[in-house]
Amino acid sequence: MYLLKFKTIVLTIALMVSSLAMAQHDHAAHNDGHHHTTHEEEHAVAHGKHKIAAFVGFTHVDAAFYEHETQEESTGKWIPTLGFEYYYTMSKRFDLGLIADVELDNYYIRTGDENDLTRNNILVMAAVARYKPIHRLGVFAGPGFETEFIEDEESKSFFVFKVGLDYEVEIENGWEITPIISYDFKEEYASYSFGVSVGKRF
Repeated sequence: MYLLKFKTIVLTIALMVSSLAMAQHDHAAHNDGHHHTTHEEEHAVAHGKHKIAAFVGFTHVDAAFYEHETQEESTGKWIPTLGFEYYYTMSKRFDLGLIADVELDNYYIRTGDENDLTRNNILVMAAVARYKPIHRLGVFAGPGFETEFIEDEESKSFFVFKVGLDYEVEIENGWEITPIISYDFKEEYASYSFGVSVGKRF
């Protein structure tokens, strides 16, 4: 199961890289060699096309409840979340990235078959494409999976599709601070999160 999910993510990244590379080539050919450097490209050239970042925030799970509660008594849970991001700049408009988040809590989810599903410090990983319609503002989306950080025989994994918005604020020397809001569509339930990442380009 995990090998299949890993292959799906790798294939998705490969397809993204291929299509974006072709688009970049066509754009360059269309300009007939005439190129005007943008602020985004100057920033990428000056500080590098790679970016790593640490994320801290909260995730809200509407369907979550604790052991002493029932789903009807609960209004959802806010869960502390830590994460890691990696992005590679393909062009002035497109980035490819990997996002990994860990939700630091133990709770239950009522599934569609009326069973209670335990979620214990879950890990969500996704491969995303990021599009920048305007300077600094990014829209990202991509497939991934959710599993528990420490697995046992009762652990379950789910397919995830992540979408979100972020806004990069340049500081200096390639450092950036980025407010982020995202939404995870999952097989059994959904969640949304918000927070801030601190990143470095190199």
